[in-house]
Amino acid sequence: MKANLIAIIALLFIIKSASAQNVTLKVTLVNSKSTSFNIWMPNALIIKKSVEVPLNSNGTGSYRFSLNGPQWAYLRYQNSDADTAKFFDYVLYLSPGDNLNFKADFKIKDNGIVVTGKGSNNNQPLLSILEGQSTREFYGDTLPDRVIAFVNKHQVDLKSAFGEYVSIYKPSVDFTKNERLNIQYDAINRYYDFSENNKFQIGNAYGNPKNRWKAIQDSLFATVKLNNDVALGSMNYPYLLRTFLSREKERLWSVRYESPEPFFKEWYNSDVSVGKKEFEADPQNLLKEKIINHYFTGRPAEFLYAVLFDDAIFEHYPTNVLAIFDRFRLKYPHSKYLDSFLPAIDTIRQKENHLTPDMVFVPDNGTKLDKFEDLLTLVKGKTVLLDMWGTWCLPCRNEISENGQAIKEHFKGKGLDYFYVANNDLNREDQWKKLIAYLDMKGTHILANKNLSKDIMAKVKSNGYPTYVVIKKDGSYELSKAGYPMKREILIKQLEEALAQ
Repeated sequence: MKANLIAIIALLFIIKSASAQNVTLKVTLVNSKSTSFNIWMPNALIIKKSVEVPLNSNGTGSYRFSLNGPQWAYLRYQNSDADTAKFFDYVLYLSPGDNLNFKADFKIKDNGIVVTGKGSNNNQPLLSILEGQSTREFYGDTLPDRVIAFVNKHQVDLKSAFGEYVSIYKPSVDFTKNERLNIQYDAINRYYDFSENNKFQIGNAYGNPKNRWKAIQDSLFATVKLNNDVALGSMNYPYLLRTFLSREKERLWSVRYESPEPFFKEWYNSDVSVGKKEFEADPQNLLKEKIINHYFTGRPAEFLYAVLFDDAIFEHYPTNVLAIFDRFRLKYPHSKYLDSFLPAIDTIRQKENHLTPDMVFVPDNGTKLDKFEDLLTLVKGKTVLLDMWGTWCLPCRNEISENGQAIKEHFKGKGLDYFYVANNDLNREDQWKKLIAYLDMKGTHILANKNLSKDIMAKVKSNGYPTYVVIKKDGSYELSKAGYPMKREILIKQLEEALAQ
């Protein structure tokens, strides 16, 4: 019996070792002044940012990592480090055990790309150049004619090139299967992503031909399965799922105002008064979970739950994440994503409601303050960094996370005070305090009413969040000169000058 147990353990170890293997990518850029390249896996979770890999004096750099299975990746490289550099994306299909050599020469047509080594049969330029084509040139179009023509032609070209590719390079079976799925979802992925982004490019001009944009979108969605277990191995389908989760949430935000009664009945199983409270307490994570359960089952739902957690952690928005994670764990007790998120979930659990004496709340949470002068009276004789933020504001949360502690460490013991004014958050008091604890926002806190928010923003002459204001001991004030994203060293210099006065 003991011998059998040892044999089973050994077999499991062998299987695990075999499934997780190293991949090596060696990149050489010839006739380039670039000092690095980037690798990004669009279907990967947790790590949102690309990895920057340095190049040596010969223009060569290597990146090595472990994979449990095939994974699509983007290789981004450029011809120099100058502001005018031209960027190029190359789509890779990486499998455990691959040892790829990628070479580009900027003096040769199409960069003279050559790919050799193990796995090169899945990574030749014929398809990658097509897949890397972009719809950027159509941004600003008020009608969908040009972009849909491009999208349809692109899909036809991909099908033709794929047949040629298989004949010439004899790619692996899994690459062939997943590339077919990529082509199947190529048109809807490109069009949907473009049209949703283009709304913000053309603004009100989108309103008049909106039905034309949507009619094309609906016709493309009708050609594919939105809930498709087998398509997760492709690149376009998981990307489409990510886009859909985000854009459907935004669409429902609009529906909530345009048709509140049917919206709350369908999505919150309640009337407007009850559903409104739940929605306003968390218009992000909880609504995303509702979208997942409304449209998806099986592996796509499991994947989108992971996307939800990934986004919440990356965007520093932990509201309802613990409850959602507990429901996810019950639904998918053996999910491969559980171990990846547990450390971050444990951190949220430890920080939730962990307010410290250094987190001070103005009487009545400051809700009765109406004028900037009311706040200035509170800080009289102090040098203060005032942060106008909101729990709903992603840039605000990112700035606090990336710069807050560093600024406080720099000015430790130097007499700088911190005031945080939360705007448009009156209906989120519980979430407000939880986020203060989660982001470790030591300082004085005010939950602003509309009058206070409007008055401060008007007097400091700002109209966006986050807004930083330097308040001096004499009561005078000035906007931060650090811009957005914050140039921390500029704000530090400005604060030092204020303290010196």
